[in-house]
Amino acid sequence: MKAVLRENQVKLTVSVPPSLHVLLRSWAQCEGRELTSVVLQCVELSIRQLKSNGAIPTGAIRSYELACEERLAAGGGISA
Repeated sequence: MKAVLRENQVKLTVSVPPSLHVLLRSWAQCEGRELTSVVLQCVELSIRQLKSNGAIPTGAIRSYELACEERLAAGGGISA
C-alpha cells in the first residue's frame, strides 16, 4: 500500500497575450485536456529548461531544494 502525500497548491494568476491564450486553449482541446493542465506542463518544462541552462539564480534553486528537503522530512517519507 502506498502512502500518498498531497501538497498544498497555490493559485497563480497570469495574464497572457490573446494569441498565446488561443494556442494554449487549442492545444488543450486537441488533446482533450484542461487548459490548466497544459499550462502547468508548459511551466514545468520551461522551469526545467531554465534550470539546466543556468538561467535561474543559484540562490533560488538552493531555496527550492531546502524547501523540498523540509517537506520530505516533515512527511516522514513514503512507504511502499
